[in-house]
Amino acid sequence: MEDPERKAADEHAGSCPPCREALEEGARFVGLLRRALPVPTSITEPAGARLSPAVGLSWNDASRRLLWTTVGAVFVAWLFQLTVGGGFQLDRECLVVSLGILAVAMASVTVMRGKEPLAVVTVVATSGLFAYLSGTAAGLAPGIGIRCTFRELWAAAITWAIVLAVGRRNGVAFSRWNVTAIAAAGALAAHAGQHLACAVPHSDAHLLVFHFGGVLVATLLAALSVRRGPSVAAA
Repeated sequence: MEDPERKAADEHAGSCPPCREALEEGARFVGLLRRALPVPTSITEPAGARLSPAVGLSWNDASRRLLWTTVGAVFVAWLFQLTVGGGFQLDRECLVVSLGILAVAMASVTVMRGKEPLAVVTVVATSGLFAYLSGTAAGLAPGIGIRCTFRELWAAAITWAIVLAVGRRNGVAFSRWNVTAIAAAGALAAHAGQHLACAVPHSDAHLLVFHFGGVLVATLLAALSVRRGPSVAAA
């Protein structure tokens, strides 16, 4: 209580309503923590061991909810592409390949959770390899391609918007890598959908420029959309 910096902060809060409100909110939060967390038995005891069952369950539920929301958002991006595509390849082989790429997109936000840089690299590499291997005929088709790219960008934006809305409701902040991985996964899911819904799904130049290019652009835009700063670990 006699610390000079604390005294100065208290005096400032007395004349500054926003700071006073923040200080009071912090005091209430500390009070809640004291009621929720039992006193540690030793200074070396892991923090997770001191969580009461109710608090641990609450945090796990929020994390699980956000994880499943992200998976669902990636799936929505794939479905979105199917609804707006200009052509359909409904044979079994194309469907299996499309679902396989969709599985990679989902794995990038589940299996690789907490390793977002690796997830982003995996998504971009998968998209490039997928576009290269799918090209069995020559052709660029720029008129169709521009629409394909914009549809992938829309799919990435839809994925991110869904996850952002749920994250904000649960008090989660997202880092640059979080945003990039989620948007890239949505774009890759759309790329997978293009394999079924694009009017020229096997034109080599078209796939590399517009399908793979769409994933690249979505990834770069997501990375540039977030300022550097601290993030909440739960993201």
